[in-house]
Amino acid sequence: MSQAHLRIDPATVEALLGEGGWAFDRLTHDTWRGRFRGKAGTFPFLVRIDPEGFLTFAVVPYLHSPSERERAHVLYDRLLVLNHSLLMAKFSIDDDLDVVLSVEYPTGDLDRSEFTDALDVLSFYADSHYEELMELARP
Repeated sequence: MSQAHLRIDPATVEALLGEGGWAFDRLTHDTWRGRFRGKAGTFPFLVRIDPEGFLTFAVVPYLHSPSERERAHVLYDRLLVLNHSLLMAKFSIDDDLDVVLSVEYPTGDLDRSEFTDALDVLSFYADSHYEELMELARP
């Protein structure tokens, strides 16, 4: 049985975060920040309603890129390999050269279970790959 699509607005996002037990603060009318604890550490996450029609869930910063060029290349190569095997999620590099782990869903197709799955996937991959990637990024 399929679930009904959600109407994604700030009240819905806050209600679903609260129902899931995710502690959060509202940063702007369309962005929330929280933290979750995994085995490998505590990770900051953002949830943002994108005006282009997506709901973005992201661990940002996941970690910082190394300043040494060769180490950065090794890290980026590993992120590309991981992106090939990740389901629903992707690693990217932002304008500050921070590594970001994110999940994006079109808001028109999102249901309650997918909202929950997005945060579960984000926390699973954040925890699963942190130690390895942190070692590659370490100066």
